[in-house]
Amino acid sequence: MEKNIIKDFSKTWTRLKFKIYPIYRWFLNLSLYWKVGFIIGSCFFINLFIAFYFYFLLYKTTNLQKQVPYEYELLTTKALIYINQQKTSRNFFTLKENLKKFLPVLDKAIYEYPQLESHIREIRNILSQKTSSYDLNDLKTLEKDFLEINKFFNNRRITFEKRIEKYRKILNYLKYIMFFVMIVFLTWGTWAFYYMVKKPLDRISERLDNLMEEKEDFWIEDAQSCIFEYPAQDEIGKLITKVNEIIKNFRTLALFKHTIENDETPDLVYERLGYYLQHILNIDSVIIYEVSNSQNTMRPVYVSREDLDYPSEKLFNANRCRAKRTGQTVTSLEFPDICKIFPFKDEFDYYCIPMMYGGQCIGIIEIHIPKNKSLEEKNQLKEKLRKVKAFIKEAIPVIEAKRYAQSLKEQSFKDALTGLYNRHFLEATLENLVAQVLRRRTTLGILMCDLDYFKSVNDKYGHDAGDIILKETARLLASNVRKSDIVVRFGGEEFLILLVDVKEGESVKIAEKLRKIIETTDFKIPQGVIKRTISIGVSEFPVDTSAIWEAIKYADVALYKAKELGRNRVVRFKKEFWTDENY
Repeated sequence: MEKNIIKDFSKTWTRLKFKIYPIYRWFLNLSLYWKVGFIIGSCFFINLFIAFYFYFLLYKTTNLQKQVPYEYELLTTKALIYINQQKTSRNFFTLKENLKKFLPVLDKAIYEYPQLESHIREIRNILSQKTSSYDLNDLKTLEKDFLEINKFFNNRRITFEKRIEKYRKILNYLKYIMFFVMIVFLTWGTWAFYYMVKKPLDRISERLDNLMEEKEDFWIEDAQSCIFEYPAQDEIGKLITKVNEIIKNFRTLALFKHTIENDETPDLVYERLGYYLQHILNIDSVIIYEVSNSQNTMRPVYVSREDLDYPSEKLFNANRCRAKRTGQTVTSLEFPDICKIFPFKDEFDYYCIPMMYGGQCIGIIEIHIPKNKSLEEKNQLKEKLRKVKAFIKEAIPVIEAKRYAQSLKEQSFKDALTGLYNRHFLEATLENLVAQVLRRRTTLGILMCDLDYFKSVNDKYGHDAGDIILKETARLLASNVRKSDIVVRFGGEEFLILLVDVKEGESVKIAEKLRKIIETTDFKIPQGVIKRTISIGVSEFPVDTSAIWEAIKYADVALYKAKELGRNRVVRFKKEFWTDENY
């Protein structure tokens, strides 16, 4: 029996939920204007109803107080007192005269209380008799009539007073009910504001703060927590949808950048970029060309489909490509037939984006767009192209850095012992690197590093142990900066690190991180395990000076200051460290 009751209740509740849920969803999706208005309006109208009821009861109480027959009860009481007094004096004439004074009031009572008419008329008849002799029966009749009238008014007064007391109690309760309703609606409004407005906005603010602080590791490692749910589709819901979309796009870009930075060669970066364009942004037809400016040639490094063709003439003469030659986006969507060598003019429109770096074109992204696309699809394509440019922007510096690294592998620009770049590399590439930094208006961090008391290692443990220390130090320095940063063995136990595109003031933090890594590392040599420390001087170009070699000298001066202060420390260059006019 009990199980059947529970089962029936469960079915009833399920049916009720199906009926209530659409209303609940409809309410959630209302505009905040209507939801807030509903809360305020509900509170207003409920309290208005209570206030009207309160006024009604107050009005009723006031009227009842006016209807209480105090005058008639008092008059009949006085009449009974006169009658009792005249029983002993037997002065019936005086009694009649005194009681006649009450007749106008009693006549008035007849109109208000017809049920008393017989008693009042009987009193009037007795008092109207002209005889002045004492009649005991008349006296008893008068007493009886006045007593009945008095009882009537006394009972009526008690009844009214009970009703008045009842209304007063209700009025007193209504005060508490109004207060309680106000508290309930204030609590509801506060709760609704917190969960519908404040909490979602706080979460949005937190996500945007993480975006501004560029916490890439958070977005890459914790994908699920990047996106958050909101049940309604009101103004806050629409804002959250937009923020989720921004966060999703940012995470995709952050993951893409993180991935290509760890790719070994430019060809892997091209392949990764092509994959993202084709599978993440759903662009079916794309060709990526790499440009060699020294040889004025192009080569396709990624082709999304095997049946895609490309004109061979621009492969051997890159200037035949309008996008490469002008450094500007070329598209037939705005200017039909603008490219004279595009081979699929009848089937596709095209959108060619040059990859510009350091004022030169290092590659071309060629996107093919079917001509039969609708207007809505073309509008969606514009949003895709905006995202394409964001991916290209992230890929360009990484591609150029990989190309530089690959070209340098083919030259003798590496230190044989440590595998780091040497001073020849620095001299050959520094000018171009400086030009890129100035063009992008970014900062180049310069760290001049020197192992402390390194000579004592060679003297005590031998040069083989010293070489092990140098190799391990080089490995630690190179593995704890970005792939796009440059680590150079500057000479002996001295290392130069160039931090590309860092924020102003960020170089000191990176230097301190490297110093702690060296300090806490156990260096294993044939004789056992030893500890080493490193001193680092920091300068920033063009923050400290507009001359790059002067900036390097400033880092060197800061390094010597670190040595003077006791070693194993990071010192940021200050103008007072340098007193000479020339470097």
